[in-house]
Amino acid sequence: MTNQESSYRQIFKATGIFGGVQVFNILISIAKSKIIAILLGPAGIGLFGVLNSTLDVLKSVTSLGIGMSGVKEVSEAAGTEDTNRISQVLKALHRWMYITGSFGCIITIVMAPWLSKWTFGDDSYTWAFYWLSVVLFFNALNAGQSAALQGLRQIGFLAKAGLLGSFIGLCISIPLFYLFHYKGVVFSIIASSVCALFFSAFYARRIPLSSAQQSFDETYRRGVGMAKLGIALMFSSLLSFLASYILKAYITREGSIEDVGIYQSAFAIAEGYFGLIFMAMATDYYPRLAAVNSDNTKMGGEVNKQAEIGLLIAFPCIVIALFFMPIGIRLLYSEKFLGAVECINWAMMGNLFKIGSWTMGYVLIAKGKSKIFTATAIGFNAIYLLLTIYGYRFAGITGVGMGYLLYYILHFVGIYFICSYWFHIRYQKEFRYLFIAILIIASAAFYLQTVENGWIKYGAAALLCATSLFISYKQLDKRMQLRQFIANKLHKK
Repeated sequence: MTNQESSYRQIFKATGIFGGVQVFNILISIAKSKIIAILLGPAGIGLFGVLNSTLDVLKSVTSLGIGMSGVKEVSEAAGTEDTNRISQVLKALHRWMYITGSFGCIITIVMAPWLSKWTFGDDSYTWAFYWLSVVLFFNALNAGQSAALQGLRQIGFLAKAGLLGSFIGLCISIPLFYLFHYKGVVFSIIASSVCALFFSAFYARRIPLSSAQQSFDETYRRGVGMAKLGIALMFSSLLSFLASYILKAYITREGSIEDVGIYQSAFAIAEGYFGLIFMAMATDYYPRLAAVNSDNTKMGGEVNKQAEIGLLIAFPCIVIALFFMPIGIRLLYSEKFLGAVECINWAMMGNLFKIGSWTMGYVLIAKGKSKIFTATAIGFNAIYLLLTIYGYRFAGITGVGMGYLLYYILHFVGIYFICSYWFHIRYQKEFRYLFIAILIIASAAFYLQTVENGWIKYGAAALLCATSLFISYKQLDKRMQLRQFIANKLHKK
């Protein structure tokens, strides 16, 4: 097996591991959403989404982005194999997460009355934000533990922590929804954050590292170093969450909380349920890319390989989803949510462009180009908000999906131009041909799923689904000897 094939296998394996975690999280999310949909209806789904979006905005502001920038620091320390340096970085990271978590908690308590008025139009949910303030503290500590596991490439521990945290969080949430109804949504969010922290801390403590003595001056110095890139990442994350928050608040005011529930369910599928590729980028691809950030040729190779694998995994999933989404909506939610189908289908097409744009986007983070990254974050989030709000005004929830697709087309072109112009990192010919072929087949599926004639529609569905599966298998086998890889795994078992 060549080094190239080995590299493709590593990417595929990491995507598989975190894809498995994501599939499990999807099942947990499905169960939780189904329970909320049955007990509380679209309003419950909408409340769950609005509260989480608000917390995401607060977390982005108060965390300083140290959780993600800490991954880069830990990865670089781990590359030196100097246990003392690793311990020093981890010590500073954990101290800073305590500080930012406490800050987030206090800010949420102070702003609770205003958060309720800005989000819901009155002070009826002030009590909810008082309770949810502790989530900011728990989430910060969890981010620090997860950054340590990710930076040290403890992929197995990170996956187990995510699986157990999600499962136990669901088990606790079920009786909360039943007993407390809408208040149970608040208590469920708190319980889930506690479970996530418990298991990430449990596995982080299993890593054999020596304890470090560190002055607070040293902690401050190391923290400031992490914050330089972290603030840029924080700002980008804040803008993204803020755009989502403003969009949901706009839909709530101009439409209804039920519309927010439909929107929330649509993007839980379009983004969350297809998030295994993006999760793999955040956990495995980003550290790999950062390790070669001084060599543009090597970075270009990593970019193309990650984009190809991501595209080939997503391709059949998107084609199948386009044809069978009405059935999926009924299974995941209920018939009340069928209004989300067209929005999801538009967003599915957007995901093809999102894979390419996100793969290139990590180049800016890995290189630490905070100024360029911040400028693009401001511009692109403004475009996203304008397109989705205008889309909602033009065509309701379906229009939000249209805006999502148009946004990622623009994002794909813009990020590619930046990386090509400044770093000479481009998509290779093989990826371009693959992307065009997949886009043509997915576009055909998008059109044919609207055909009324059942024989034509489902005949085309069978043909295109089989074609997408065959193409993905053959292309993966060409790159990494997939048949042999599967056979080896089965033989080991």
